[in-house]
Parts: sequence; structure tokens; C-alpha cells
Amino acid sequence: MSELVDGYEYVIGWLVYSLAGIGCSIVWWKITSLIGHSGWRELLRGIVVVVIFTPWYIGESPEFYAPAIVVLLMDLLLEGVKAGLKGGIALLFSSFLMLVVLTVRRVLYKKSAVHLP
Repeated sequence: MSELVDGYEYVIGWLVYSLAGIGCSIVWWKITSLIGHSGWRELLRGIVVVVIFTPWYIGESPEFYAPAIVVLLMDLLLEGVKAGLKGGIALLFSSFLMLVVLTVRRVLYKKSAVHLP
């Protein structure tokens, strides 16, 4: 059993992290369901999903990945501000894509609501 765990530590770690992230996202979905304005609700949900589920490579090798927020924090703590931008750029790009998706979704929803009788 120990050999199996040793061989798949990386996969098991990501599986545990993904399940915990899904659990946290479900709790956050329930908390944000109390927000009346759908735009703010979707924005808050999107920010949490981006922060939890954006991966980024560790160090210089793209062989292993970690959550971008962890990469950002570890780079800031261990290497300083200049080296800490790798995970930050990944989070910034993911946040931008999330905002584009939410904007397109809102525009399409408004157009479909106008055409309804």
C-alpha cells in the first residue's frame, strides 16, 4: 500500500485538493445565494473559483503544477516581489477571462430578456 501511495503522491494530492476546493465552492455558493444582485453574486463566485482552481507550474519546470495562489505566496515569501509575479500573472489572466465570460453572459442574458414577450 505504501508503494502505491508513494507512486501517486502528486495525483492523490491534487485529488484531495480538488475535492476540498469543490466542497469550499459549494459552501461559498450557498453563502452567496443570499446576495440579491446577480452581478455581484456571480462576481464573488467567480473570484473564489479562480483563486481556488487556477493551476500554475512550480519553479522553472512545467512538470509539476500547484494552485497559482500557493505559487504566488511561496514565491513572495521565499524569493521576493520580483520572482513572485509568476503565480500572480496566472491569477490575473484567469480573473480577466472570468470577467470576460461574466460580461458576455450578462450581455447575452439582457438581449434574450429584451426579446421575450
